[in-house]
Amino acid sequence: MKVRMSRPVLGALLAGLMTIGLGSVTAAPAQAATASCTGSVSVYGALADGRLTYSQIEPSTGDRIKTLIGPDLGFTPKAMATLNFNTVLVTDPGGVLYRVDIQTNNLSLGLIGPPVQIGTGWTHDKLVYDGHGHLYGTAGGVLLQYLVSQAKPAGSQHIGQRVEVGSGFVLKTLASSGDDRLIANTADGRLLEYRIDGGGGWSSAQLAASGWSAFDRLVSPGGGLYYGVTGAGGMYWYQDVDPDDRSGSDIAYHNDDPVDASGWTQTLISAQPETATCTSGNYAYVLPRGAVPRSELDDPHHDYAAIDIQVPTGTPVHAVTRGTVSYIDGGFGNGIQINGADGATYIYGHLSQRGVAAGSTVSPGQYLGESGNTGQSTGPHLHFEIRIGGVKHCPQRMLLDLYDGVTPQAPGTLPTSGCSY
Repeated sequence: MKVRMSRPVLGALLAGLMTIGLGSVTAAPAQAATASCTGSVSVYGALADGRLTYSQIEPSTGDRIKTLIGPDLGFTPKAMATLNFNTVLVTDPGGVLYRVDIQTNNLSLGLIGPPVQIGTGWTHDKLVYDGHGHLYGTAGGVLLQYLVSQAKPAGSQHIGQRVEVGSGFVLKTLASSGDDRLIANTADGRLLEYRIDGGGGWSSAQLAASGWSAFDRLVSPGGGLYYGVTGAGGMYWYQDVDPDDRSGSDIAYHNDDPVDASGWTQTLISAQPETATCTSGNYAYVLPRGAVPRSELDDPHHDYAAIDIQVPTGTPVHAVTRGTVSYIDGGFGNGIQINGADGATYIYGHLSQRGVAAGSTVSPGQYLGESGNTGQSTGPHLHFEIRIGGVKHCPQRMLLDLYDGVTPQAPGTLPTSGCSY
């Protein structure tokens, strides 16, 4: 479980979480994020029995910090949208819209009074709030937009100006990634983005053509961060390095490092909008941060400018920067070469298995495969080197910087000899 808290708090929480499965997850190696993310990720949810839940996630690592289970709402939740940290809108199967006022702290989740009925006729199958005054919903494939004028709306006087954006929105999920921006996945696995203009018009972009069909629930706290929950209850996180480019080619996939491998049994989840901010980065650390101590990263290679990092077979290996993948063999065994967008060539040697296709483009931090002992190797390790114009440059300084979370110096300025520090 990727939860960090004191032992007394953790013990008390796990006793409650086991009843819904959130205590039965397995540990996953941490992957360096492709950018520096700050803020918070607050996710509200509803269980099948009507109980409210709250989870907090660290945006830069995908670690779940805590999960709290609250009281029964008193009705069966159908759709949910988070307006702010203390206010959630929830509908029931009969189309009644409720405002749920929440009170939470590190140890408990409660309600400030019973849910308040503020409307009827809300037969939407999905609801989401964009953080900038617009509530979106779908009903029968029609996308609808409403203006929310109060932080705690009391009725139609505060939620109105209904606009029918368009039809054909037959979507598996719906979430907001920012101001009048929506993301969704479809049953056939596409990941889509929608942008709605001031007149109610819209445009769409396909971020991924396939691979997203497993997610039954999808949320975003902004910053290009996407969180998906599978039918099996696993929550996975993704980072769109440039969420403004309308392309998913730079989405970093953390499939080997889920928030939780199982246990997300909520029938609904909803993220507080625009609470996370990410600053794009061009480089990422090549291993899970806990794979080896920092002190192991200043060792020289035994005969030239490179480094051999002793890690067990099966340790996830990540792309150091954006570039194109090619396969190399020979003494490197199952080797991968990244022809970086920065003009440098990065070599990963002796992998037990490759996890990306030759010719594909990878983003910083993207999973490449797993370390091993193939080729001319005397024991399990990762061989890593940097070449510029065929000249090898010492990678130790770059790895230390990435481990410390600071911007590394340009590859071309790294020395070509004397590689220990």
